[in-house]
Amino acid sequence: MNIAAKRSPWLTLEGVLLVVLGLAALWLPFAAGLAVALVLGWILLLSGGAGLISAVVGRDHLHLGWGLASAAIALVIGLVILLFPLVGAVGLSLLIGIYLLTDGVALIGAALDQRRRAARRWGWLMASGVADVLLAVLVILLSAAGSAVLIGVIIGIDLLLAGIALIVLHRAAASLDASVSETSLSANPFC
Repeated sequence: MNIAAKRSPWLTLEGVLLVVLGLAALWLPFAAGLAVALVLGWILLLSGGAGLISAVVGRDHLHLGWGLASAAIALVIGLVILLFPLVGAVGLSLLIGIYLLTDGVALIGAALDQRRRAARRWGWLMASGVADVLLAVLVILLSAAGSAVLIGVIIGIDLLLAGIALIVLHRAAASLDASVSETSLSANPFC
């Protein structure tokens, strides 16, 4: 019996939990988006505090001014996000929008290059690039509430897909164990 199959009940349990959490995030995407922003705020606040201590204690290893500046930025941004979580959700969605825009332009460029080389199916790259650009425009034009919803939907889809993947992994491990057991039993002349 392989290790994945021995632990497969836990994979299934985790998978079901992730599916439920993913569906909850999709059901309440605004709340999920704000929750992600709040977690980010706490992470920045804690890392800023640790950076402040490190800058003061580790003066010999790090320039005090730069260390304090880095810590102060994390502290201020973390505090702003904790006080105004919608600001954090908007900031995250704008970063996603910028990523989609730049990635879309790069994919369109790659598609045009493939077309110039007479490659087949370059249209898929072009379609993907255009979709990224359209999604970027949508993200950038969203209101603050829409930005939080976007983050919640992304988290929901991510959790849902991860949960499904774990459940599928469990089933594959169980099927593999069953087929290995049958093969070894039929190959054993003493059974």
